[in-house]
Amino acid sequence: MRVTNNLIYGQASKSIGQANEKILDIQSKIGAQTNILKPSDDPVGASQILLFAGKNQTLRQYDEAMKMATGNLDYQEVALDSMNDFLDTARTLFIQAQNDINTQADVNAIAHEISLITESMADLMNSKNADGSYIFAGTDTQSPAFVLESDGRYRWSGNEGQKYAQISEDLKIPVTNSGKYLFQDIWTNRTFNAKIVDGNVLMTDKIKDQADLDAFMAKSYDPEHPELNKYQLRTSYPEGEGPEPGVKQPSEGDTDKAEKLDNYHLFTGLPANYVVTNSKGEEVESGTYTIGKPIVFSGMSFILEGEPGAAVDITLKKPEKDNVLNQIKDSLAVLTDVNTTYEEREAAFFSATYSINNAQQRIGEGRSEIGARLNMVRDREDYSSASQLSNTVAQSREGELDMGAAATELSMKESALNASQKVFSRMSNLSLFNQM
Repeated sequence: MRVTNNLIYGQASKSIGQANEKILDIQSKIGAQTNILKPSDDPVGASQILLFAGKNQTLRQYDEAMKMATGNLDYQEVALDSMNDFLDTARTLFIQAQNDINTQADVNAIAHEISLITESMADLMNSKNADGSYIFAGTDTQSPAFVLESDGRYRWSGNEGQKYAQISEDLKIPVTNSGKYLFQDIWTNRTFNAKIVDGNVLMTDKIKDQADLDAFMAKSYDPEHPELNKYQLRTSYPEGEGPEPGVKQPSEGDTDKAEKLDNYHLFTGLPANYVVTNSKGEEVESGTYTIGKPIVFSGMSFILEGEPGAAVDITLKKPEKDNVLNQIKDSLAVLTDVNTTYEEREAAFFSATYSINNAQQRIGEGRSEIGARLNMVRDREDYSSASQLSNTVAQSREGELDMGAAATELSMKESALNASQKVFSRMSNLSLFNQM
């Protein structure tokens, strides 16, 4: 076989080029600090690295969703905290207004302050987040949750849908709360109507214990059969007893209230019986009472001044819900009206504070839900950070480069290149290369 110059130079160039490629390859790995620069370096390891990278990319997308969820929930939490503070202030002012030492001017001043607070609360109910979306309007976030009608009452105009954030592959959480539930569907105080249907007596009726009445209505009120919500209270003398001889009893023809009161006072302090029956005539409650003193039945109080033998029809009124601001405004209207009676004002105070308490209970529930969701998001954020770190470590381990071994290999490759170059230099000086 004839060895030509071209063959010698070609083989030498090829060897030197391969040595250079190996040096560049190891230098690239050292620069990138990885053992896998391309899939062919380690097909299995490369696929694992891509898998871990994909997992981290997905987790980062969930991180963005969690940031959005946290932002929305934080806005709602701040709004509800402020709303609760305003309701506290309004209730305190209502209590101040109840003091008998207040003049009408004092009451008007307090009512004006409460009215300003009401406007601030209305603004909170239409709170927006950073992108201008109404946070309590449901899914229709571009329209106000509440509107003020021409009659001065607030009306719910949003919807009850909820927006959700997907914070993991199998978990999504609500990031909105319904303003209808929080502020609109607030129970007003449950109450009743009472009417004298028999007997010549004067009656004073009111709610003695709202909690007892609420419990009774929750158990007994029938929305589908109104006739079952009727009761009757009857009074009578103890068995075998009756009016003493000579006691003047009010006649049906008496029309003068002062005269009636004089007559009624003749019976005050005497013992008597009462019984309460339902619409079917079944006895619900019975007992004794002192004439002129309250008869209390399931949170309802009745004072009957006059001779026993009276009958009072009692009708439970349908429970209603309304915006808490409407209830406050209704109470303010009573307070600022100089013609209202003490009893009407007392009822207005009670209605306002009852609705405020119920609204604060709803707000408390909303804050608890938001807090639970924020805790869930924070837990997922911690899990996501830990998972991404774990994936990054695994990814690094899969393509991990042993720097000591790489440096040694680089030195060996450089030595091999130098050796190749020296060999070529010597071979090129042999006499064989000088022959024709």
